[in-house]
Amino acid sequence: MIKSLTILGGGTAGLITALILKKWYPAMEITVIESSNIGIVGVGEGSTEHWSTFMKAVDIKLQDLITEAGATFKTGIKFENWNGDGKFYMHSLHANFTEPVPSGVPGIMIQMMIDGAEHLTPSSVLNSTHYFPLSTTVYQYHFDTFKLNNFFHKICTERGINFVNDDIVDVTLDQDGYVKELVSTTNKYSADFFVDSSGFKKIISSKLGLKWKDCKDYLPMNRAFAFPTERTEEIPSHTLSRALSSGWMWRIPTQDRYGNGYVFSDNFINDDQALDEIQKYYPSEIHVGKSFKFSAGYLENPWTKNCVSIGLSASFVEPLEASSIGTSIQQAFGFGAAILNWSKGKDKTSETYNLHFRKVSENIIDFVQLHYFTKRNDSPFWQACKNEITLTDFNKETLEYFKHTIPLKSQFSQPFILFSEANWIQVMYGLGLFDIDSISKIWMNQDEGLILEARNKVLDVAKYQTRDQFFHHREALNFIMSKNFNE
Repeated sequence: MIKSLTILGGGTAGLITALILKKWYPAMEITVIESSNIGIVGVGEGSTEHWSTFMKAVDIKLQDLITEAGATFKTGIKFENWNGDGKFYMHSLHANFTEPVPSGVPGIMIQMMIDGAEHLTPSSVLNSTHYFPLSTTVYQYHFDTFKLNNFFHKICTERGINFVNDDIVDVTLDQDGYVKELVSTTNKYSADFFVDSSGFKKIISSKLGLKWKDCKDYLPMNRAFAFPTERTEEIPSHTLSRALSSGWMWRIPTQDRYGNGYVFSDNFINDDQALDEIQKYYPSEIHVGKSFKFSAGYLENPWTKNCVSIGLSASFVEPLEASSIGTSIQQAFGFGAAILNWSKGKDKTSETYNLHFRKVSENIIDFVQLHYFTKRNDSPFWQACKNEITLTDFNKETLEYFKHTIPLKSQFSQPFILFSEANWIQVMYGLGLFDIDSISKIWMNQDEGLILEARNKVLDVAKYQTRDQFFHHREALNFIMSKNFNE
């Protein structure tokens, strides 16, 4: 059994891992080594629905999250102008809409598609309104990254997790290739096991010589910059993703400000041109907080010997769909469950983990790539998306098939993956990729009673949305932070 574990990196991924492991293994001595010389760009970050599972697992209360992390609700992502027609679609997994019929198909969404609904999501999502119980009707959140990090540090310290402020300059391996020590200019740190959450630097995994799977042929983006803008009184409860000439811009609402950025391909536009383009959408001058170059990819074997890489050190696709935090959560859950079976010299546990999380990375890349199969053809970038991107194996096998059928849960059965049939359905419908006549014929093969039930649920949801018991987003947040809120 692992008695001592050291995590290199005090960012979101490292602290998520620390909290999960400490909850599951209270006697384990956990130390986080972080450097005050490595800053955090606190311009906003979004989660997937896996965040709510994490909160429950480590006993984080909603009121504390909203109050101390500057968190806001995230009901989905609004994709503007991705087909170049000025319209938008929502990717939002509302529980009422994803409920499956016995065959496993999300019947309400399929019925709405056949009925020609503009969006496969309730009007409350479109209007950024919320209803009781607030603690169980929202599953995703936006954060101020600075405040979230401070909040996590507070919780970790309260729960007996140790922190060391130091700069690691080397990694010492033993004769069998296992990590022995992390070395700074003044100290050496040993442990039974190590977690590399050092981000793009990959400080431990690079010493182990781990192979990085480059996925740039599947995804066109390779550069981004981020910047904050001032808050507004009424704030949306969704992330905005607006397609531009050579990529897309994001806007993430936190309580005190917006986090914004432009993700693009520098094969088609340079930094200055990108800044000039996005400036048109903001009345005040933009001041870039951070810019970085990246290449989509992942470690093929994130768990090697007595070290596992979690977070950006293990994989990075691109900011679209906010997969980074969700992946870190799934990695930490998977690792936490697997270490019961691990001991030095026995590799089956790590082999199984690595297989699972290769599939997780592939699933994210498959899904993110799906977003670029648009009708846009109005710039060299979008023309390249249409003609030059190499399809992933999964998309090569399923894209044309899915256009004429209904994606099924059984086609997304791998453990720990982030995106499945409901996600595919919403994005494909939003991009106009489905042959609705073919879908309708398949749907009509269902039992008549199930079809009638789905139609009635569509009507019930429409009636429900006319109720008066809704809060605007800011109003809901203020209520949660008040003394009257009871989870």
